[in-house]
Amino acid sequence: MKLISHPRLILVSVLLLSLLVAPRALGLTTMTASPPAGPVAQSTTVYIVQPGDTLSSIARRFGTTVAAIVEANGIVNPDFIWVGQRLIIPVCGTPVPPTPSPGGEKWIDVNLSTQTLIAYEGSTPVLQTLISSGVPAHPSPVGTFYIYLKLISQDMSGPGYYLPDVPYVMYFYDGYAIHGTYWHSSFGQPMSHGCINLPIPEAGWLYEWTPMGTPVVLHY
Repeated sequence: MKLISHPRLILVSVLLLSLLVAPRALGLTTMTASPPAGPVAQSTTVYIVQPGDTLSSIARRFGTTVAAIVEANGIVNPDFIWVGQRLIIPVCGTPVPPTPSPGGEKWIDVNLSTQTLIAYEGSTPVLQTLISSGVPAHPSPVGTFYIYLKLISQDMSGPGYYLPDVPYVMYFYDGYAIHGTYWHSSFGQPMSHGCINLPIPEAGWLYEWTPMGTPVVLHY
């Protein structure tokens, strides 16, 4: 009676089985590939390149890295971007709010995910309100900024809009400001060209409460 018809095949099978079993029998562990370390994007947004922008300045604004923006957009030359270019921005982190001081210094927290603004004195909230931040095509900047200009009212205009007498305007970065809003009441969702829209009563209160140089923290 012929028990083994293909002895070479049986031998190869035994050798393969021994390779699989041996490490466990010897108390060894097998190595598995680990994903590369590095920041993982929590969300993405779209940004339109403005005059004077560089990838470094855009990365700082959104709390991400130049490498992440380059990878997300397939950019060949990081030194070449153009005004009007649409960039996908991976948002990898959240800016750290200022540490509340024992003296109760004033600062403003703007949460772009929940569309809320909270004014603090140290760690004590003194005002909370819904806002409207920038729409995806015109996102609000991300980071820690400081109030550098206050205007009781100002005419605002841009492509497709003209808004006279916008009240309680407080600029915190380039042309981005916190201000009162009379042309819509859809607070709690993005509606603006990048500014932080507030209801007029809350904007007026905040304007009177906020001194020049007050930190403003915008984050997701």
